[in-house]
Order: sequence, then C-alpha cells, then structure tokens
Amino acid sequence: MVMGNQDIGAWDAELHRSGRVIFAVRRALAFGGLVVVVTLAGIPILSVVRDLDDRGTWFTVRVALLGVLFAACVALAVLFLLGHPRVTVNATGIRSAWWRPIPWSEFEGTTLVTPGGLAAPYLTITSTRGRKLHIPQTNVEDLPAFAAWLTKLSTQHRLKTTST
Repeated sequence: MVMGNQDIGAWDAELHRSGRVIFAVRRALAFGGLVVVVTLAGIPILSVVRDLDDRGTWFTVRVALLGVLFAACVALAVLFLLGHPRVTVNATGIRSAWWRPIPWSEFEGTTLVTPGGLAAPYLTITSTRGRKLHIPQTNVEDLPAFAAWLTKLSTQHRLKTTST
C-alpha cells in the first residue's frame, strides 16, 4: 500500500498493526526520476558511441568513465523502482533512507518549506542535536498532515517516557 497517499487514520492503523509506517517514493514520481536519470546519462553515452571509430588517447579513459556512469545509472534506476529513498516512522523515531535516524527523544519539530519557482514543498524535521531530515512530497503527499502526525507521535512518546 502506498502510505504517502493515505491520511493520518491509515498511518495510525498501519503503525499499530505492523509497528512501523514506510513512506516509499510514489511510483509515478519514481518513474519521472528514472526518465530524468536515463536522459541525462544518455547524452554522454551517445557521445562515446558516435566516437567509437576514433580511438584516440582519451578513448580508454572515456569508456571507463562511461562504464562508471552506466553503473551509477543502473543503481539509481533500481533504487527509484524499489521506492527509495524511504521514510520510516516506528517506535524508535523517524528515519530517512537507512542512515539518517532521528530518535523520538531528539525530535524537536517540523517546518514546512515552500520554495518559490518550480521547486516542490518539503518538510524539514529537526533534532535537538541539529540534524535535519528533509521529506519531499515524493514520499508524502499531504505534508501538513504528516507534520501534525509526527508531532502527535512525539508528544505520545514523551508522555510515555515521563510517566515511566
């Protein structure tokens, strides 16, 4: 189930049912990111393919760099199609991807950022130690509701820890 398109009630139900809520990148938006990566990678690939008959000094270096670029594109494509980066909310806190956790004990608050121009809004979650997570609309469609839900969960966690 795509949790980013749901509401607070569905998020609460999933948290109580499985102990965590995972907000993967929504499929339609992941496909758009995949198109951008393939397009940007295709330009240098086509350049090298057109020059295959001209084996100058830099040919080997260009082919090696092309291999690295191709491997990076494949890795990004796989991650996009699997719904990464994911935002996970569980009993211990909030985590974006797999390396950026903010425990509930360090949760300070949220800020909705609405940049101008073509940039999409995103939610910034701050910790008491100065760490920040940026949650884009590619993961959660209703960012104000997500911010309210996180604040509610943080308050519940603080009440549990102070009462024990």
